[in-house]
Amino acid sequence: MSPLWRDEIAIYLAPRKIALARRARGLKPEVVASTEVAVTGGHPGDIRPAIARLAEVLAEPTWQDATARVVVADPWVRYGIIPWPTTRLDADGRLTHARYVLADTYGPGLADWAVTLADTPPGHSYVACAMPTPMRAALDDALAPARLKLVALQPQLIVAFNAWRHRLPPDDAWFVSLDDGSLSAVHLANGAWDRVHTARLSADWVVELERLQAFGRLTRAAGHVGRMFVDAPIWMRQHATPVASGLEWLEADGGDGGSAHELALLQRVYA
Repeated sequence: MSPLWRDEIAIYLAPRKIALARRARGLKPEVVASTEVAVTGGHPGDIRPAIARLAEVLAEPTWQDATARVVVADPWVRYGIIPWPTTRLDADGRLTHARYVLADTYGPGLADWAVTLADTPPGHSYVACAMPTPMRAALDDALAPARLKLVALQPQLIVAFNAWRHRLPPDDAWFVSLDDGSLSAVHLANGAWDRVHTARLSADWVVELERLQAFGRLTRAAGHVGRMFVDAPIWMRQHATPVASGLEWLEADGGDGGSAHELALLQRVYA
């Protein structure tokens, strides 16, 4: 089969759940299968339970013989805004500089993590993303028996932001990505990221929503409150409505609000 016509599997990998969507290629590509399953014993400190559960699901013929695009939940990702260096650096030097900035923020535990840098025009700050180094090898081992070729590995915040960026103002706005157990927020200034925050969510949703609104108050130094756009599962939006004044909830144009948030996210990978 020509690679141009090979089906694609999008996989959302999180500590306590995984989701998959299969897209049939052809003249009219469409999602032909989707599922979401729980991960028993999963937690942010260990990728092995989620990888093992993924390998079990991939034993089913529905999820075999295709290319694979994987979205990694934000609890397994660390983000940083890296200032443009004052001295001229090559690609390796920029990566070393980014590692230094990330270590200064998160500690030496990230020393052996895999770091990638966003493409940025010279002279501008750029975004760095770090993931545990063993994750790529573990994914390859889980995908190989199902004859899946990994062609993309992206963090949740990046995928969600790219899906909604056409709906966001270029300046003084927060974009927040919520999931069961995690919150990631990025502030936009002059069309670029200038601040990024991540946090684990507790069971007290009133407290967490107040935390979201606190992110917005961080922009009041300019004399006004920046708008806050939130991408979240539909059940979170419904639960938050009584106390979430001032938040702008992003709704998919395609009418897929009834779908699981993770599966909707995966379908937007194809956009």
